Amino acid sequence: MWPYAFATLKSAWRSPVAWVLLALGAFTGWFATSAAILALDDVGAQSRPLVISTAQLVGVLLTLWLVGRTLDEDRHSGFAAAAEAARPGPAGRLLGRWLGASLAGALLAILAALLISRSAALQNPDAISLLSTSIMAPALVGAWAVFLGAVWRGAGATVVVFLLWGLGHLPWGVAPYLEGPAGKVLAGVLPGPRSAGSLVTLGYTSAAVAGLLLLTLALSRPAET
Repeated sequence: MWPYAFATLKSAWRSPVAWVLLALGAFTGWFATSAAILALDDVGAQSRPLVISTAQLVGVLLTLWLVGRTLDEDRHSGFAAAAEAARPGPAGRLLGRWLGASLAGALLAILAALLISRSAALQNPDAISLLSTSIMAPALVGAWAVFLGAVWRGAGATVVVFLLWGLGHLPWGVAPYLEGPAGKVLAGVLPGPRSAGSLVTLGYTSAAVAGLLLLTLALSRPAET
C-alpha cells in the first residue's frame, strides 16, 4: 500500500497539473473575495465560505485526476500485476492510490485556502475549519473514485464522481430535499462541499469514507496484463 501511496504523491507534485490548479484556485478565490459583490456588511464573514469552497474544489479536482490517471495506468501495468502477487494484493494497490491521491488533494486544498485567506486579508481565517474541511472533501471524493474505479475504468469513474459532487451541493436533509435522518445520511455519503464542521458532519463523512473503502476492498480485483 505505502509504495503506491508515495508514488501517487510523488507524481502529483511532479506534474504541472497540481500547480496550475493551485494558481487557478488562488486567483479565483482572490477575485471572488476581492470583488465582494454580495457583501453588504461583513466582508470577512462572507469571504470565509468562498475560501473554503474554492479550496475544496481545488483539492477535489486534483484527487479525481490522480485517481483516474493512476488507476488507468495500473489496469494494464506489468509492474502492478507483479506487485499484486505479494500482500496485500489488489486491495493494497487501491488503498495506496486512495491514500496518496486524497493526501495530495488535501495538501493542495490547504495551500489554496492559506493563499486565498492571505490575499483576502481575513482577520480570522479559522484555521481549524479550513484544515478539517479541506481534508474531508478530497478523502470522500477519493474513496468514491477508487470504489467506482475498482469496477469501471478509472477515467469513467472520475466523471461519475464529479457528477455526484455536483449532486452533493444540494441541501440534503431539509425540505424539500429528503428531509429527516435519511437526508442527513445522504448528505454525509454524497461527495460534496463540507461546511465548517460539526461533529455530526465529521462523523457522517468519516463513516462514508470507511464504508466506501471497505466496499472497495470487497470488490478489488487484480490489474490486467
